Amino acid sequence: MKSEPTVLKKDIYWQIADSAYVVRNVPYLKADYDGEEMLDLNVSIAITTLRDLMVENVIPHDVDYEDFADIEF
Repeated sequence: MKSEPTVLKKDIYWQIADSAYVVRNVPYLKADYDGEEMLDLNVSIAITTLRDLMVENVIPHDVDYEDFADIEF
């Protein structure tokens, strides 16, 4: 019997030019076979959208993913 994967959370950081950006509490899974971290496709799309909004200064450069998890982009 296969067990359900455990959803973990991590912060994702990156820097563009002289600005730092952070999305906190991003959900991800760890693969049983090699421990690789995997993001759900919808989470990846949301992270990309949040990054674009941060770069455009529409939202702060440090946000909590959970505040945006229910928003449809």
